[in-house]
Amino acid sequence: MIRLTGLDGSTILVAKGAIFRLRATVPSEGAPAVKVEYSGGYVLTLEPLAALLGRLHADAKLIRLTTRSGSAVYLEAGAISRVREALAINGPGTEIVVGGHYQHVVESVAVVEAAMAAAG
Repeated sequence: MIRLTGLDGSTILVAKGAIFRLRATVPSEGAPAVKVEYSGGYVLTLEPLAALLGRLHADAKLIRLTTRSGSAVYLEAGAISRVREALAINGPGTEIVVGGHYQHVVESVAVVEAAMAAAG
């Protein structure tokens, strides 16, 4: 379990293996924070992304990719259930389903596949 602190100061314990995506929030989500998504939902935290990654490193197989906005997104390789070239209407890159959620990244399918293989 990993202890996370929400924006309101509340504490939540989440199984490390349940976490499938970490990324910085986008402006429509409010104040700058880190969004930690897990199988039961998500929590926004002010803990720096680097600190979270350090605490998860030994237990997670996170791959770093890039969203269309240019920000980093970390995906749990074992939670990825689909990878395909993005449809033309969505722009270049790769469409991924991770933890049952859609994620578009700018990297090619080959780069995503190599990152997943390297993660083990």
